[in-house]
Formats: sequence, structure tokens, C-alpha cells
Amino acid sequence: MTQSKTDLKSELAKSLELLRTMRDEARVKLHLGGMDAKDRWNRLEPRIEAALGKAANEATEASTAMVDEVAKALREFTSSLHA
Repeated sequence: MTQSKTDLKSELAKSLELLRTMRDEARVKLHLGGMDAKDRWNRLEPRIEAALGKAANEATEASTAMVDEVAKALREFTSSLHA
């Protein structure tokens, strides 16, 4: 495996772990949130699961971009929740 592919896999693994952690934190905050937050979560969670599944199977720049995009959406979602 080339060094760049190894670096990409390592970077992707870190991003996936961060995404999983953020997902778990969002679930906790969601428990305290209202119906609007639950509706937004129901639209966002499938995107998270798709990103986790795609990235776990494909270490490509496209999967990394997808993880980054979903992580950004998740950050915005969790910052809008009141803990």
C-alpha cells in the first residue's frame, strides 16, 4: 500500500472515530431536546450512518469528503442543541 493511501486511511480512521463520538454526544443531547430537534436528527442520522458505512468500505478522497461534510452538519446540529 502506498504511503498516501496509508495516510488517507489513517486520517479517515480518525475522522470516523470523531464522527462516532459526535454521533453519541448528539444522541445524549437529543434526549433532552424537543420535537424540532428530533425531526432534524431523523433527517441527519441516515446521512451519518451512510457516511460511516461508505467510509469504512472505501478509503477514497470522496468518502473522506463525505465524512467531512456530514461531520460539519453534525457539528452544526449539536451546537444548536441546548444541553
